[in-house]
Amino acid sequence: MRWDPPRVDARLPALAATPPCVLPDVLKQAGQRAEELIDHLQNFIAHEQVRYEQTGPTFTLGVTWGNLPQSGVSRTAKFDYVVDFGDRAGPIHVNESRTPLPGANNEFPLAGLDKGLPVLALIFYPSLQSDYEMRCEGSVRWHNRPAWVVHFRQVKEKRPRTVALEIAEEVYPLSIKGRAWIAADSGQVIHLETSLVRGMETIELAEDAFSVDYAPVKFQSQNVEIWLPQFAVAYTDYAKHHIIIEHTFSDFQLFSVRTQETIQKPSAP
Repeated sequence: MRWDPPRVDARLPALAATPPCVLPDVLKQAGQRAEELIDHLQNFIAHEQVRYEQTGPTFTLGVTWGNLPQSGVSRTAKFDYVVDFGDRAGPIHVNESRTPLPGANNEFPLAGLDKGLPVLALIFYPSLQSDYEMRCEGSVRWHNRPAWVVHFRQVKEKRPRTVALEIAEEVYPLSIKGRAWIAADSGQVIHLETSLVRGMETIELAEDAFSVDYAPVKFQSQNVEIWLPQFAVAYTDYAKHHIIIEHTFSDFQLFSVRTQETIQKPSAP
């Protein structure tokens, strides 16, 4: 895999100032789509393919890779992926479950995977938007779809709640900045990129960047189309070596529990 973290402050080509972007309206729609993402995603199971590549030592972020060569690590695994957001009454907590598919690499250490990456669009969830300074940079076409480009940056005065790095049972909240491509017609986040506001020298963290793509999933049997995460990649420059983790989601299946009771009048004795 190629080391190519997003550069969220770089100038974007082909940005247009017209039509004008009304940021409150865009954020309102994006907030509604974020609420739908919570409602929808936990009703699905998906197949997830993970590719992990690391250069440097085989011990990273508290994960030991056994007797692998010291020059680096490269692993691929496939899982059934399920997400649950728990009790919606309190703060949002993303709980992910991964079960290795038959014949997959069962030795893949799940503790080394990033968590919650597919739902980074929840930055636009109404109760989280105030954590960020946001501005609309203009309009552009993303895969031939008109979209607003919204830049966001963690507010200095607030403790970061979106991204954290866990090392040796210590949790380090990270301030992030980034861009989101938001569909002009629906407010759906279709692409999102983030990077660190600044690195953390105390833990030798120079970069922690993400890129996530969302796309519509069609269910012909129910005549419904739902936007779900399709592809995500994380780039981490930690302790002078690079880590790339790539997630590909496919084969979404709607699951539900239906009960049906039939009450019949008992026959005569």
